[in-house]
Amino acid sequence: MAEVTAVCVSAKRQEPKTEVGEARFLPGGIEGDSHRGVTEREVSLLRAEDIRKAEKEAGFSFPPGSLAENLVVEGLPDGLAEGALLALGNSVLLEVVEKGKKPGEPHSYDYRGWCLLPVAGYFLRVVRGGEVRKGDPVTVK
Repeated sequence: MAEVTAVCVSAKRQEPKTEVGEARFLPGGIEGDSHRGVTEREVSLLRAEDIRKAEKEAGFSFPPGSLAENLVVEGLPDGLAEGALLALGNSVLLEVVEKGKKPGEPHSYDYRGWCLLPVAGYFLRVVRGGEVRKGDPVTVK
């Protein structure tokens, strides 16, 4: 079973996110996150496996949130389809809206020259809200 390994938010756009341990997911995104209510890409997610692969290539580590992700999840399959539902913890349900970004679409933030969301990230919308904590189980519905 997959598991949340980091929950991150930022007060301002185009800044790294900070690991918070737990957060409230609401319609429109995550309470206190700068991307809440901005687009249908309410929550960003990176697989821990993709981060580790990039760390090996880069030769340095990426602290949670440094790649502008809201969630890091260990154990998700690669290639989640648009429309797939992810159940997190006891109540949260997220829908995959998009993988990566469209070719040529700008991404305004990187960490030491690295940017994974446009190619390996998932963007999700909140279907059902609630609390999400580090260590919560994640299942694909």
